[in-house]
Amino acid sequence: MINLSALYDLFEKDFFSDLFALTNIGKRISGKQDIHIEFNQNSLLTFTDGRFIYLPKKTKDDISSAQALVAHESGHIGYGSFELSFIKLINIFSKKYDLPQYFIKQVINVVEDVRVNSLNNIKFPGFYKNLRTFTLQLLPDLIIKMKCSGDLLIYINLYMENYKDFQKKPRFRTRNMSKEDWRVISTAKEFLLKSLTPASSIITIDQLCKVLKKFYMKRKISRNRVPPHKASIKAFYKPDYNDCHESDAVGDYDESFEIIERVDYDSYLKDLQNSDFMEDPCLYENIEEAEYSHNSPVDFEPLINHFEEFIERDKKLESSELSSASEKVIEKIKDLDLNTDDIEKLIEEVERDTKTESMKDYLREVIKSNEFDLNNDIFKQLDPNEKLKLLLEDNENLKAVEIEDLIAILNNENKEDSAPRTCDKFISEIIKLVSDSQTAMEGRLLLIENQDQINGVERKVNDVHIENEDMRSIDLTYKEIVKTYSNIIAKMKYLFRDLRNQNDVDTSQKRGRLNNKFIKAVTSDFRYNKCFTRKLNQKELKILLMVDISGSMAGIKLEAAKVAMVMLCESLYEIAQLRIVLFTGEYDALNIQLKDFEEYPDIKRFDKFGRHHRIGSNLDGVSLKHEAAKLEKNVIILVISDGQPAGTQYGLNDAIKEIQDVKKKFKVYAFSIDAKGDYLNKLYGNDWLLTKSSDRTDLAEKLTQFCKFVVKEFFR
Repeated sequence: MINLSALYDLFEKDFFSDLFALTNIGKRISGKQDIHIEFNQNSLLTFTDGRFIYLPKKTKDDISSAQALVAHESGHIGYGSFELSFIKLINIFSKKYDLPQYFIKQVINVVEDVRVNSLNNIKFPGFYKNLRTFTLQLLPDLIIKMKCSGDLLIYINLYMENYKDFQKKPRFRTRNMSKEDWRVISTAKEFLLKSLTPASSIITIDQLCKVLKKFYMKRKISRNRVPPHKASIKAFYKPDYNDCHESDAVGDYDESFEIIERVDYDSYLKDLQNSDFMEDPCLYENIEEAEYSHNSPVDFEPLINHFEEFIERDKKLESSELSSASEKVIEKIKDLDLNTDDIEKLIEEVERDTKTESMKDYLREVIKSNEFDLNNDIFKQLDPNEKLKLLLEDNENLKAVEIEDLIAILNNENKEDSAPRTCDKFISEIIKLVSDSQTAMEGRLLLIENQDQINGVERKVNDVHIENEDMRSIDLTYKEIVKTYSNIIAKMKYLFRDLRNQNDVDTSQKRGRLNNKFIKAVTSDFRYNKCFTRKLNQKELKILLMVDISGSMAGIKLEAAKVAMVMLCESLYEIAQLRIVLFTGEYDALNIQLKDFEEYPDIKRFDKFGRHHRIGSNLDGVSLKHEAAKLEKNVIILVISDGQPAGTQYGLNDAIKEIQDVKKKFKVYAFSIDAKGDYLNKLYGNDWLLTKSSDRTDLAEKLTQFCKFVVKEFFR
């Protein structure tokens, strides 16, 4: 007799083993440990809310398809879909293009699906292949749904995913798409697949909405209308497109909506299957409730799911480099009309950056293999031909032209990597935002790849010197700052003139230790009026200046920070000891020493100041606590930043405790550039001050006044 309980136990073991494996996939790709898998009851929907991943119940027995879907949904979490500023994006594009919010949500989902799948194809090709196999199984039904409903978004999805037979301009029953409109969609696809960041998704969504608005006609339907599949299995209510009309405003509708034609359903489907066109796209509005729907009157269970809302439920998403970049891109393009030529310029920049990075990596390996040091003073003094000759001596297989280009890039002998392009100002700004988003995305992917190594591991702080790091130096030089702001620096020196790190010896006391000059006073012509002097208890002012160089500080904020640093160095030289540390980090912190307490300001080091080339987030508390552990008491700590901490699995609550621990031993003051939010009070109490990045000297002047006050208090 079969033991049913034993079979049940065996099934449960297999199921939970598979569930454990699926959960680990979700954790691995999302980069989060709090991931759970649930199977929906009798539903084909697959979606995630940022913590739970919901799969169709039928995939319980199809492990490869389940793996593919989990990889896709966890990709949304790990690759930044939840950092798109989802609600803001919907509201802005809905107003910009006068389209229903529900439709904007679907466009966002389509674009993000393509981006996530493309990244998974690069990072986890096995899971992506499984997803493609799963989709191909659904493709026949998917095509029927697309043709019946005129769902152009499905066509665009398949086009962007490079499915065969969907790589040409779509055809509709009565409409025609122009070559220019198809060029917009094709260029947007190329840009998205080149960059694969949330910022590029936003720009792609903008381009798609601009075109799609032209093709979706608006149609009113009655809620009381009997759904076709309930009226008769063999009957189908074919839409009459005389009942639809195109309008530039979504609010305009034709009042006639009940004109329908009853046709043979099988005949209609067969006709569609054999055709190379689809029905004209429509947006449907419920008359009674004035609600929009993108579904056709033909009710199919959705096969490709574009219904996710990238909002983490019951949790306020903490700021990150990706979310910050998304916010800036949305603000920049909400009132701009980017054309196809603009997008092609963005593609050129992305390709240029990609080529430059690969060339840099290649040359580093060449130099490393031959023990060359680019920072070596002798190597720097060589002209390009001599450098080229030196590199080629033991590398006969290398192309001379390629190496010459590489040398030029690494030695900044051509300025293509940093010089502004000959294009409109707003395009230059978009290019910079896309570049910032790429840097943040690279950091995120790096962390996901190293997830197994960092889980449960204490955060580390790497102490480095700026001369050994690859920085994105800003153009403003030390000498330019000194020259431009010489009057202000002179004023600062004047203010600091009496604030020395020593007190004059008081020789007017009548009691105390015998002055060592007294013997000269009584045995020679040396005139000395006072016999006694008191013991001098000297005080020394030390300031630790910590500067945030995360991606959100890029541009005028870092310029303002550099102006402040140079002014402080120049005005406090031989008055106070100043140490400058730059901080950034993703999971581990990176503290970059620019100047130590007793060092003279090194102009070369200062002119390397800028963002780190690879790392774009910040762990304020980790970096600050690490530096504080090195200090003696009475050192004053100044922090220059633009906002709250934003690292991997690191946010405001993590930083509060660490900064408060430091404040128990040291005086910590924050100068926050263009910051907003009550988190400054949580981090620094009342010891913070807002400054404006629009005025380069605002930060420096406020720092000066602050230092004057602190020094007076210090020596009082």
